[in-house]
Amino acid sequence: MTSDAQAPAAVNAAAFDSGGSRPSRPSRLNSDNSQLILGCVLVIVSAVVPDLLGNAYWTHSFQLVNLFIAVAVFQNLLMHDAGQTSFGQGAIFGVAAYMVAVAMGIHGLGYPLAALCGIGAAVLAGLLFAFPALRVQGYYLGFVTMSAATVFPEMMVAFNKYTNGVNGISLSFTGWHIRGALGISPLTMAVALVACLALATHVGIRRTAFGRRLRVAAESTEAAQSLGVSPGMMRSLAFIIVSLGTGVAGVLYPPIVGFVSPAAFSLDLSILFFFAVIVGGRGQVLGTVVGVWILYLLPNILLADLANYRMLAYGAVALLVMLAFPDGVIGAFERWRQRRRASHEPPDIRVEGLLGDRPVVKCVLSGTGEVAIDVRDASKTFGSVAALDGVALQVKRHHIHGLVGANGSGKTSLLNILSGFSRLSAGQVTIHGVDITRQPAQRIARLGVGRTFQTPRIFGSMSLWENVLIGLDAARAIGHGGVARSGPPAAAIAVMRAAMEECSVERVPHGQRRLVEVTRVALMGADILFLDEPAAGLSPTEREQFKTLLLRLRDELGKTIVLVEHDLDLVWGIADTITVLEAGKVVAHGSTREIAGNPSVRKLFIEPIHA
Repeated sequence: MTSDAQAPAAVNAAAFDSGGSRPSRPSRLNSDNSQLILGCVLVIVSAVVPDLLGNAYWTHSFQLVNLFIAVAVFQNLLMHDAGQTSFGQGAIFGVAAYMVAVAMGIHGLGYPLAALCGIGAAVLAGLLFAFPALRVQGYYLGFVTMSAATVFPEMMVAFNKYTNGVNGISLSFTGWHIRGALGISPLTMAVALVACLALATHVGIRRTAFGRRLRVAAESTEAAQSLGVSPGMMRSLAFIIVSLGTGVAGVLYPPIVGFVSPAAFSLDLSILFFFAVIVGGRGQVLGTVVGVWILYLLPNILLADLANYRMLAYGAVALLVMLAFPDGVIGAFERWRQRRRASHEPPDIRVEGLLGDRPVVKCVLSGTGEVAIDVRDASKTFGSVAALDGVALQVKRHHIHGLVGANGSGKTSLLNILSGFSRLSAGQVTIHGVDITRQPAQRIARLGVGRTFQTPRIFGSMSLWENVLIGLDAARAIGHGGVARSGPPAAAIAVMRAAMEECSVERVPHGQRRLVEVTRVALMGADILFLDEPAAGLSPTEREQFKTLLLRLRDELGKTIVLVEHDLDLVWGIADTITVLEAGKVVAHGSTREIAGNPSVRKLFIEPIHA
C-alpha cells in the first residue's frame, strides 16, 4: 500500500510493451543529430573552400548565404516549433544591421558596442511582433508582420536625418577580410560559426522541456493549457529568442557588405527566409541550408542576369517544390527514409506499464471524504441556449465520480467549466477550496488538475515518448500549490523511454492514442483527473485494463477522477458516485445502487443499468 506521496509502483513502466515490433521510424532526435552534423559540414565547407582558393566572389557569396541560413534557421524555429507565421524576419535582420551602421558610421562607436546595440534593437523589434501574436494567429499574424517588413525600408528613408536615407551608410571592415595563417578570414569564420550555432541552437531547444512545451502550444492551445502552459507566453518567448538569434546574424551583415541602405531590406528578403523553410522542409534542421542554397544561389548567382525577377523566381521554385515535394526537399527525403524503415506492425501500447505487477489493494487514505470540487448553482448559456442550468454537485477526494447523460446533456460543458476552458455565466466553482470560477485553464492545471479530451491531443511532430514526456515536464514545472505530487522512479522512466522513444505516433491506433494521453496525464502528477470519454475506441481487453488502471490511480495514488463516459458498464463498475445530467440539469446524484434504482433515470438510457 502507498500514500499520496509514495506512488512510484503505480507508474512502473517495466511492462510497457512495444509488442515486439521494430520501431516504426528512427528517433526524431537521431534524425536531428544527423541533419545537424551534415548541415554544419556543408556550412563550413562552403565557407572555407572559397577562402582557401582565394576566390573573392564566391567567398562573398557564401558569406551571405551562410548568414541567411542562420536567419532561416530561426525562421524555421518560429514557423514549425512555435507555429507562428511571420513574413517580417527580414525587417528584424535589417534593424540589427542598420543599428550597427548608424552606431558606427554616424556616431563613431566601436563595433562591439554597436553590435550590442544592434542585437538589443532586434530584440525590441521582436517584442513588437510578439504583441500582435497574443491576439492573432496564422496568416493574420503573417499579414501584420509583412506590413512591418514593407514599411521598414520606407522608414529608413523617411528618417534620413538619422539613417542617411537613400544614400545609405558606408563602413570599413578591411581587417575582417584579411586571410590569416590558415588561409581563412576572421569574417568567414565568424559567419560560419554563427550559422552552425544557429543550427545547434534549434536542435538544442527541441531537446529541452521548453522546446516540447513550445511545440505543444503550437499544435494545441487546449492541451498546452491543460499542462499548465500559457500559449501566449510561449509565443512571446519564441519571438524574443528568434529575434535574438536574427539580431546576432544581422550585426554581421555590415562587415560582409560594407554598406547598408534601405534597398537591402525590402520585402524580398523576408520572403526569401520564409520560402527557404518551405522549400527545404518545415521542421527539418537541414532544410534551411538546402532552401537558402536553392532560393539564393539559383536566382542571384547562377541566374544573375535575371536577378530583378527574384520574387518570381522564389514563387516559381516554391510552387514546383511544393508540387513535387509537399514536405519540402529534405522533408520528402525524410519521409521516404521513414517508410523504408517502418514496421508493418503498428506498435502495441499497453497500460501494464502504469499498472505494475501487484494486485489492486484498497488503502485507507487521509482526507477521504473531503470535498475536492464544489460546484454551486452553475449556469452556462450560449445565447438563448442553456448548456448548464443551475448545476450543483460535490466531488469527494480520492473518489471516482461519473458524469453520465445523453449527448447534449452538458457533460463536456461542465468538464470545460471545471478545467477552465469555458467561463460560467453564473455560479461558482472551487477546487481544493480555491475559487477557480474566473481562472484560466493553465492556472487551474497548476492547482493539480489534469485533463484528457474527446479527441486525443497527440502530437505528430513528436515521438511517442515525447508525447508522454511532456506530462513529466509538467510535473516538474508546476508548483504543487498545496497538492501532493507523485512521480515514477527513474528506472521506470528509463524502461518506458526505451520502449517508446523510437515509435511514431502516426502508426498508433485511435484507441491506443487515448491510452497515451491518459498515461501522460497520470505522469503529470495531478491530484484531480478530468477524463472526457477516455474509453471510446478501446477494445474489450483494453477497456478492462483501463478500468483496472483507474482503480489503481484511485486506490494507490489517491487520485480524484471525474469521468465523462458513455460506457455505462465501465462507469457502474468503478464509480463511487454518479451524477446524471439531462438538458443541462442534474436529474440524479448518488451511489451506483441509488442511480440504478431511480425510475426517472432508467428512461434516459437505452441499455439497462445495473447496480
